[in-house]
Amino acid sequence: MIRIESQHDLAFPRETVWPALSKTDWLNRSLGLPPVSYEIEPRVEGGSNAMARARILGMELRWRELPFEWLEPEFYRVRRIFETGPFVEARMGMEFQTRPGGGTRVIAYSELSPRNAFGKWLARSVLGPKAKRDMSRILVHTEDFLRGREKIILPRLPAHSVNEPALQIGLKKLEDRGQPIDLVQRLEKFLRESPDAELSHVRPLAVARNWGRDEWEILRLFLHTPRCGLMDLSWEILCPNCRSSRQPPAHSLSQLKRTSHCEVCQIQFDGEFDKSVELKFSVNPAIRPRDEQTFCLAGPGGKPHLVSQLCLEPREERFWKLPAITKPLRMRSPQVKEPRTLRPPDTPDQGQRLVISCEASGFSVRSESAAEPESFARIENPNPFPLLLSFEVVEWSEDILTAARVTNWQEFRDLFSKEVISPNEQVTVGSQVVLFTDLRSSTALYHSLGDAPAYALVRNHFSVLVDVIRAQHGTVVKTIGDSVMATFSRVDEALDAVRKMHQQLPSANPSLAAPLALKSSLHIGPCLAVNANDKLDFFGTTINLAARMIKHCEGGDLVVSDEIFRHPEMARFLTAVPDSPRPSQVRFRGFDASHQVWRIPMG
Repeated sequence: MIRIESQHDLAFPRETVWPALSKTDWLNRSLGLPPVSYEIEPRVEGGSNAMARARILGMELRWRELPFEWLEPEFYRVRRIFETGPFVEARMGMEFQTRPGGGTRVIAYSELSPRNAFGKWLARSVLGPKAKRDMSRILVHTEDFLRGREKIILPRLPAHSVNEPALQIGLKKLEDRGQPIDLVQRLEKFLRESPDAELSHVRPLAVARNWGRDEWEILRLFLHTPRCGLMDLSWEILCPNCRSSRQPPAHSLSQLKRTSHCEVCQIQFDGEFDKSVELKFSVNPAIRPRDEQTFCLAGPGGKPHLVSQLCLEPREERFWKLPAITKPLRMRSPQVKEPRTLRPPDTPDQGQRLVISCEASGFSVRSESAAEPESFARIENPNPFPLLLSFEVVEWSEDILTAARVTNWQEFRDLFSKEVISPNEQVTVGSQVVLFTDLRSSTALYHSLGDAPAYALVRNHFSVLVDVIRAQHGTVVKTIGDSVMATFSRVDEALDAVRKMHQQLPSANPSLAAPLALKSSLHIGPCLAVNANDKLDFFGTTINLAARMIKHCEGGDLVVSDEIFRHPEMARFLTAVPDSPRPSQVRFRGFDASHQVWRIPMG
């Protein structure tokens, strides 16, 4: 092995440096390496092998790329075994060592095993000096970026120039649609200055976080960009294991299929509207060319939910430093049938260490006496085949804009009314907050006031409810008579909407001798998203129960299911209502078992 190494000390902690230098796809672009094409080969025992191909210095190289190993924020490394070219094997990686005073020493290295004399000369005389120069430049740039002296995270990332006339026309349309001037200017800068790689799969919630702005404000801005020719939207179905998508994105919900297949993880799974179906944006090719090339398949920067990963050979046993188990951490392997979650109580006692056995049927965890530091576990692969073990954060990233979250917003429904799933598909929604409302004694209202005045009052009440629902990031799915069905992605937003409805509705019709009395019900649970008359609708047991619950209302009240009542957001909501909730066991039509519901007078 010929080792090529660069070191640089940065005056920032490892936790700050890691996100900048773990994006290996971007790093390879910055180093001037060529794009890579991958062929995925399934393994009998689960998972896959990746064969890669690229042209470097005019040579066709083909290699088997083993999975990356890493422990955030301490190191990452990868091993490549070549079938062609001047090298037999390459090992590359970075180490992040804590320096006195809280800084970080970054050690970037490559270890090359030459196939012949040409490979030895190439490594020592060409690649070695170039790699040292390039890596030194990258590390100096990274420190300048972290200090705020550079705008882009890595140097020399390819960035095409914009089509000036098309950009100006699009920005003018965006202003004409009422978007704030300062946000339009911020978007212009984003489209002009961002590297190509950043504009291919844009997450608007991540942009909002980076800009320090309200996420709904930025989402509204992005939702208007397709109509202005600035950006395109697309839907991606994320694999529940690797949380990435290797399939071509769908440009309409109607193109989504209920089931998908991940060729890397070799699993088939259902797309879930509230978890794995994600809305992203990319620059319109009329504004700037898009870069869809791949430069690295599976580095740690592309899998931020994985805090550690290692590869074990058949029958191998290794000591491995565990990530800190301060919150639930799931162990997962394509070669192990069932994942297992480690929780803070699983942290070993003083003088003990964990022993993790990765059997094909499942993980087993036990403790044993240890003289070594307790942070190290003994990890066993008792199987006759190689094994990949990952430690993942259980919660999904808050930067993921799910289909359920965006389609539950009235603003999206108004802008993209034709966005519906295929009539032949039903997509699972794992958790949906469902609201039903109705007016008490509306039939008597028509008798006492007459059809036209009563209908005007009902329409006015719809206007109040729709405005409140929109403001709380929900959507009206449909109206039936004087009833409303609405959906939300969050319990707290649904509860806030109900409170404001009951507050605002009486004052909306001050001339009435007796104010309108609203009945409302809330339930949460799984359902199916379907295409009903070319509109996005929801069906299932959760919807049916929420609709039945409205019959238990008396007027001027809210009835919630026990599932809603047990949510932590309920405690804050109850502090603002005048009376205590009253529980009841109710047997609803069409349901065999009784359900506990809570009636809450709204004053």
